[in-house]
Amino acid sequence: MANGADHIAAGALTGVAMACYGQRQGKPVNSMLAIGASTVFAKLPDWIEPATNPHHRQFFHSISFLAMLGYGLKKTYDWKPEDTGRQIFRFLTLCAGAGYISHLVLDGFTPRSLPLLGKV
Repeated sequence: MANGADHIAAGALTGVAMACYGQRQGKPVNSMLAIGASTVFAKLPDWIEPATNPHHRQFFHSISFLAMLGYGLKKTYDWKPEDTGRQIFRFLTLCAGAGYISHLVLDGFTPRSLPLLGKV
């Protein structure tokens, strides 16, 4: 079962993958920011809904939130900003979202999995 260290490792690996992707695209990429954003956001779900009991997974640990996040990331991915500042913001948003998704994917493979909706 995934614990905090697993989520940090998955977030860091996601950040490395995103940094490699960004560099292959020829975009302005700071690898440490990419790794940091992914790692922090990989822990965010448990900060929002702490694991104080076995049923802590609610809306921000749900399949519906995963779908909404995926939709938002697709829209962000399709956005083509012209200036460098917005390109960096777009890239860091993708890194953060990928880190959050890494958390939900790990939790999805646990025995309790993810609720469809959870309490809002």
